Amino acid sequence: MNHLEENNILSNFQHGFRQNRSCETQLIITVEEISRYLDNRQQVDLLILDFSKAFDTVPHHRLLKLDHYEVRGNLHGWLKSWLTSREQKVLVEGDESTSM
Repeated sequence: MNHLEENNILSNFQHGFRQNRSCETQLIITVEEISRYLDNRQQVDLLILDFSKAFDTVPHHRLLKLDHYEVRGNLHGWLKSWLTSREQKVLVEGDESTSM
């Protein structure tokens, strides 16, 4: 996050997972902007998309194109390993599923 913040890689509109920003701050800004347009009798068009679990649905090979953002070396290797070499299983009351 430090690298992303220090190099101004993230859009100022990105609120999730950033210090002093949250879904609530994003909502406040959005409501304020809509209100300003309505107060000035201007048209407001709004499109809402739900990206819940987006990280889990984006193909991981696309996430690995981090060298575009100057994420290289050990950090890039660690992220690649984490995204490509994961296994998971479920444990319920002592019973385990097979690794997937």
